Order: sequence, then structure tokens, then C-alpha cells
Amino acid sequence: MNESRRIRLGFSFLFFIIIILIISPVSSDDGVARKEENPSLLKIISGIFGKKFPPSSWELIQGAMQKIQMKLYPPNLDFRSNSDKNNGEEGEEKGEKVKEAATRSLEASKEAIEESAKLAGGVVGEVVHKTAEKVTKQTSHDEM
Repeated sequence: MNESRRIRLGFSFLFFIIIILIISPVSSDDGVARKEENPSLLKIISGIFGKKFPPSSWELIQGAMQKIQMKLYPPNLDFRSNSDKNNGEEGEEKGEKVKEAATRSLEASKEAIEESAKLAGGVVGEVVHKTAEKVTKQTSHDEM
């Protein structure tokens, strides 16, 4: 009996010290600036749960109902318009749209390749022409 009494007294003393540390902010030499950096644990907990702690039973029931509703009816994350949804659901129309998009993409890439080939051909032609001029100048210099 005596040993259990000491254990209870020790736990109550420890509990009392913890409560005092939570309620009273730690004092330091920095003053107000230090308090703003490290708010007390009680302020942190009240900030998490809001001004009303503990919440009323009605608020707990509302929160549980909202969680159940979110499980049963998740939010719709499809932000397309209804006309896009209805028009795009038929398989044939989807296939046609994909074919049209692929054709447009191929035509655009074909035009880009042709333009880059023309530019590359022009650059290579200029380089060949300049090289031919240099060679003719060097041969004319060497002959002199």
C-alpha cells in the first residue's frame, strides 16, 4: 500500500509539473520577441482546434457526417463542360477526333521538316560556294 501511494504521488507531481510548464510560457532574456517565436503549447493546441475547445457534440456529429458523405459521394474532379462529356462519349466520334488531330499534327511536322531542310540546304550551299571561292583564290595565288 505504501509503495502504490508513492507511485501515485510521483505521477501526480509529474502531472502537476507538466501542467505548469504548458500553461506558463518559458521566460527568457529576449522578452516579447522570444514569446512570439515560441508560443506556449496551450496556444498551439487552441490554434489547432479553434476558439471552441472541446467542440460540442453537435459539431462532432456534423464532422462525422461530412466525412461519411465524402466517402460515399466523392467530389467530381472532371471540370469539362457537359457538352464535351456528352459529345465525347460515343466511340466513333472519339476515333474521328483522334484521327483528325493526328493528321493535323503530321501535316504541321511535315511542313516544319521541309522548312528546316530548305534552310539547311541554303546554308550548305552558301558554305560550298564560299569554299569554292577560297579554293579558286588560293590556286590563283599559288600560280603567281
